[in-house]
Parts: sequence; C-alpha cells; structure tokens
Amino acid sequence: MYVLVSHGNYAEATLASCEIIAGKLPNFTAISFHDPMSVADLIAAYANAFSKVKDPADFIIVTDIPNGSPANAALQFKHQHPDIHVFSGLSLGLVLALATGTPIAEALEQSKAIIKELSLHNDRTEFLKQTPANPVKEVNDTVNPLINIRVDARLIHGQVATMWTRTLNATRIMVVDDQIVKSEVQKMTLKTAVPGGVHLSILTPAGAAKRILADQYQGQRVFLIVRNPKALQEMVAAGVKLDSVNVGNLSMAAGAKQIAKSVAVTAEDVTVFDYLAAHGVKLYHQMVPNDPKVDFMPLLKKGV
Repeated sequence: MYVLVSHGNYAEATLASCEIIAGKLPNFTAISFHDPMSVADLIAAYANAFSKVKDPADFIIVTDIPNGSPANAALQFKHQHPDIHVFSGLSLGLVLALATGTPIAEALEQSKAIIKELSLHNDRTEFLKQTPANPVKEVNDTVNPLINIRVDARLIHGQVATMWTRTLNATRIMVVDDQIVKSEVQKMTLKTAVPGGVHLSILTPAGAAKRILADQYQGQRVFLIVRNPKALQEMVAAGVKLDSVNVGNLSMAAGAKQIAKSVAVTAEDVTVFDYLAAHGVKLYHQMVPNDPKVDFMPLLKKGV
C-alpha cells in the first residue's frame, strides 16, 4: 500500500489527478494534514492504514516535504514498525510512475528528470543555468541571541524549517522540552528535520536557562521553540528574560478550546499565558512570517 500524505489536500488531489489518468488505484490512499491536527493524529492515521496490510514491507509512506509534520510523524511510526518505508517528494509524476508498476527507486529517478523548462523553441534552455542561487544572508551578532521564541506543538516542521528559520536567518534552533530530552526517537526525528547548516540544541527548561544566563550563545541567532508553554514559564522563573513570544501552534487536546485556526488552549495553558503576561512577556500569534502579528491575550480572553 502507498500512503500519500501532505499538508492540506495536496495528497488527495494528487491521487485524484492520477486516477483520472490511470483509473482507480485501490492500493493507494491519501491523508491530509490540517490544523489543529497533531503529530499524534497523523500517527493514528498511519496506524489505521497499516492495519489493512499483511506485509509491513509493502507499506510505503510518501510525504510532500522531508521536514514537515507528515514526515516527522512517519519517522516516528517507522520506529514502531521498522520494516515499512518512508519517502518524501510527493508529486503527480511520482505517483503516476508508481501506479504503472515502476519500482519506487526507479520512479524517484524518473520524477527528478521531470523538472525541466519547457519551450516551443530552444531559446530558453540556458535559463536554469543562468539563474543565480539565492545569496547567503550575512549573519550579524546580536545583543540578545534569542531572536525569536515560538510555541509550536509540532516543533521543527514545514513552516519552521522552510520559512521561519530562513526568514529569521537563524544559526541555531533550540528545542526546550523535558520529555524530548529523554526520547532518542524524537531527538532523531528533530535532527532529521533541522535545515542544513543550522545547529540544533535539545534541552530541558532548566538546562536552557542555565546556558542562556551564562551567555553561551552570544554572537549566535537562536530560534527557541517549545511545544508546551509551561517550559517558558519555568525559564522565566529561573531568571531568563523573554521579551516576546509567538504562540504559533497548539494542537487540539482533551479539554482544549480552539481560539485561533492553529491554536487550542487548555485551562493549564491559560494559567501559563497569564503568568507570562504578568511577567512582562509580550504574547502574539503569527502562523507564518508573512502573516500580521495579532495580540494574543485578547484572543485568549475572548476564546475562553
């Protein structure tokens, strides 16, 4: 079974488009990842699809991008079922090749060859060669190495790896979480998801506070991410000054109320945010860099 997975409806649309060409494909299924779904929800969807196959080696997950939540969840699921296979790079060309019986290794090579500039004449064949690569931004020292602090239940995923890290020109991602420090599987997944050239630190709140207060990151541009705002409360209590925090994503959980498209809060979360606000932390909501910053506390008070 091929399981196609994407942010939004891309996987479903890709499968539907392929079936227009190849006919019904009973050995394919699609999973769409939407807010406020969590990584746990994705793993549950994989488990449901996996229950329908007899041989684990026949279970193949194809995600849209390598460092998004679908891929991160797939790697965690693979740890539970090591005989399955996980790939990234979902496209219509790839799915069509697989639908016609092409082995996946060969299908991936064919998919690479599809990307080319098309022209009625041979007058633009040098365009790709002539297009310069994006220039590398100069990294400047900053008085406060914490250039951005984000609450994101998915931690390093598509938005973080492909948009936020580059927009912020971050040189280090710092993930602060008590439980992840103890989980080799989750640490491995984060290391896989971190963009190339960016350093990664995975620390407890106490460990992060100790290092920050000791000025160990001066001259770096640190993008700090927590999946639970409680970690930030612990850091503030330890003496770390946080100027502002972006509450970007909190997945739906038992007893939570959704107050924004990608944010659902529990009663405990509300208490933590009240604490942070009372200690001078400016809280705002911004999913992606191009979105406007929205004052978070009015959203919180209105939603609960």
